[in-house]
Amino acid sequence: MTQPEGLRALGKPHKDMSIQALRGIAVLLMVAGHVIGDKATRGMTVTDDSIWRYSYILLEDIRMPLFSVISGFVYAYRPIRPGAIQGFLRAKSRRLLFPLVTVGILLFGMQLVVPGINSKPAVTDAWMIVIYGHDHLWFLPSIFLIFAVVAVLDNTSVTTTRRGWLIATVVSAALFVVLRFSGTWNIFSIDGAIRLMPFFLIGYGMHRYMLFDLRGFGAAAAGAVLATLLIPRIGISVDGWDVPVGVDRLLSLAIGVVGVTLIYSARNAVRCRALAWIGGFSFGIYLLHVFGAAATRIALSKVSLDTDIAVFTIGMIAGVGLPILFQKLFGSWTPVRVGILGEKPIRGDQPADADPELCTDGSHRRHHSRVREGGTPSDSRSTGRSPESPPQSAR
Repeated sequence: MTQPEGLRALGKPHKDMSIQALRGIAVLLMVAGHVIGDKATRGMTVTDDSIWRYSYILLEDIRMPLFSVISGFVYAYRPIRPGAIQGFLRAKSRRLLFPLVTVGILLFGMQLVVPGINSKPAVTDAWMIVIYGHDHLWFLPSIFLIFAVVAVLDNTSVTTTRRGWLIATVVSAALFVVLRFSGTWNIFSIDGAIRLMPFFLIGYGMHRYMLFDLRGFGAAAAGAVLATLLIPRIGISVDGWDVPVGVDRLLSLAIGVVGVTLIYSARNAVRCRALAWIGGFSFGIYLLHVFGAAATRIALSKVSLDTDIAVFTIGMIAGVGLPILFQKLFGSWTPVRVGILGEKPIRGDQPADADPELCTDGSHRRHHSRVREGGTPSDSRSTGRSPESPPQSAR
């Protein structure tokens, strides 16, 4: 049987500490962005002319695209096989939509009752948790939609050739620029899916077709291009430059593509155990970091410790450290494992850290032969990974 073009051997996966370290970087950048806040009334409530706001803006077009690139890279290690869509989507529903509801309810409740929260939702908006995704949880329905679309593309052999992949990527990039769903039309975070789809496909191409890996002059040139692109981004976001909406979106796309390409190309330079270890907890950190970061910010304000560097540093430690501690302490308890983290329950003599979908303890493991659920990501027919699950493939 002829192997699809560019498809790498689907042998036993092995460690790829560099990709896991990139996941660690991605989650640290995401937490940092939320600790700072997307505007002056949120997070650290910094002014628009502060260095903190500039740092937020410079990475705004790179943070979540980097997560999506890693998601596409990991998915491409074992893309869905024909006939496995139903089981694949069932597994993704558990992995992504369970936490959308449970963590969304917990976050919504915390914002309602805890004093000192920067923005309190209205009780009547509770129904929006599932329909739109509450606060940072918009990513969950968005990436679910992306997985569904890419599964169809793979199942119909569109992305199994480089030509088909290129066409799909170009079309998704065009949609990024020309199409937006806002307000009440942004159901199930479809707008986020449109914005992140090109990056997921870029990650797919990085692994399956070995693209976007720059070295030497190419990397230096890309760095110069990125620095140039960031100048108008600052002008638009801070100084209020008036540009057409299409131009602003094209700029965001260009910054994202060049930025994630450079980070991916530098993966071996940032390869380290500490980042890889953090990367193993990335999904739990993504889900739960706001609880720790918000609590410490409120506590610091109560004791009048409000210097920016102190709030940022302690917020980062709490935003990353507390979710890791939570997973270490409660990650094996079925209500948390399934209901909060979206993992499969532990069965029989399966150790708590043996789920190949997510390394909640930061370890890197090979697949083990065991009874598998038909069509789920651990099935030999379909092992597409969640965006949160640590990569187990290696370049």
